[in-house]
Amino acid sequence: MNDSLTRSILVTIGIYLAGQAILFLAFALPSGFGAQYGLPFALATVGFHAFLLGLLLVFKQDFVKEATGERLDRVNLANRITLLRVSTLPTLLFLVMAARDYHIRVPLLALVVLVFASDFLDGYVSRKAREVTKIGRMMDSSSDYSLLIVLTVVFYYFTFIPAWFFYLVVARLGLQVVLMGILMAVKRKIEPKTTFLGKAAVAGIMVLYAAVVLQRLFTIRTPELFVALLWAVAAVVLVSVADKLIFFERELTKR
Repeated sequence: MNDSLTRSILVTIGIYLAGQAILFLAFALPSGFGAQYGLPFALATVGFHAFLLGLLLVFKQDFVKEATGERLDRVNLANRITLLRVSTLPTLLFLVMAARDYHIRVPLLALVVLVFASDFLDGYVSRKAREVTKIGRMMDSSSDYSLLIVLTVVFYYFTFIPAWFFYLVVARLGLQVVLMGILMAVKRKIEPKTTFLGKAAVAGIMVLYAAVVLQRLFTIRTPELFVALLWAVAAVVLVSVADKLIFFERELTKR
């Protein structure tokens, strides 16, 4: 793989690291929590981006267009959008902690909506430009689960979802991480595969969270509909747990 891709990865991660620092300061300076959270945020976000950089360099060979086999010499637009979403995750977590004592809930919710919306943008861009890549699918799948974990923590913190649903989602996503880790250790490779019920569970959770945001932004008074949606999504998530175990057993024993 040529050095231009390496430079593109380095520049992209460097810009996003600087951007997250600016985003954090945009919240922290007006509200006055920079001194309290500044150093922990700096250490966490630098470490996170260093880890992200390492992963991208390790998987440079997967910056390949799946349709043609053409190797990329730079990080394309769709992957930049995915990386931007992933880059924002530590910032969201620290802003959630700060929201406990500082009045930043409204702009924080706006940021969550923007991050949430980006999940639908990168796939569209990659298909439109015919630049679907293996690394893009890997990052998109990982970012979906990472984003759901962060959103679940945010919504539970603000009591937008009940505790039992929080633990259900965390358990389901935790199972995904553990099983993928086992497959990576045994098979020595990452293959971004999913199942219909896995996609349905992720989509259902995202629809539920979108409904929560709309309900809060527009003060929609339909609690019975929200409860019905909540239980429907919970049922899909529970069924997807059994489906994931069956899928894992099949992948583990496949030659």
